[in-house]
Amino acid sequence: MEFYEPKQHSDVEIREAIASNDELVLFLQTSWCGDCKAIKPFVQQFKDLVEETGANWIDADRDENIAIADENGLRGIPVFVLFKNGQQVSHIGNGQRLNPADVANWIKENV
Repeated sequence: MEFYEPKQHSDVEIREAIASNDELVLFLQTSWCGDCKAIKPFVQQFKDLVEETGANWIDADRDENIAIADENGLRGIPVFVLFKNGQQVSHIGNGQRLNPADVANWIKENV
């Protein structure tokens, strides 16, 4: 099983993506996180599902993008966050081990 490799983005790039997209899913994780590693084999499927809806996707690293996490009240990882028109409207995760089926259902119901 292949692990998803998140792309690195600066805080400025992430803020611009949040502000400029009608719908955007942010995947916040970090390399040392056990629960993040547990979900990574499924993340490419989640990204594809999001992009099939016409929404956009961006990755963020909890350590490299700590300001983004703080600005959005995200304390735990992994977390998937939905932004609509620059506003956070929903998330799943934020510190607990995620069930892949629950994440897929969250995407289908919210994005």
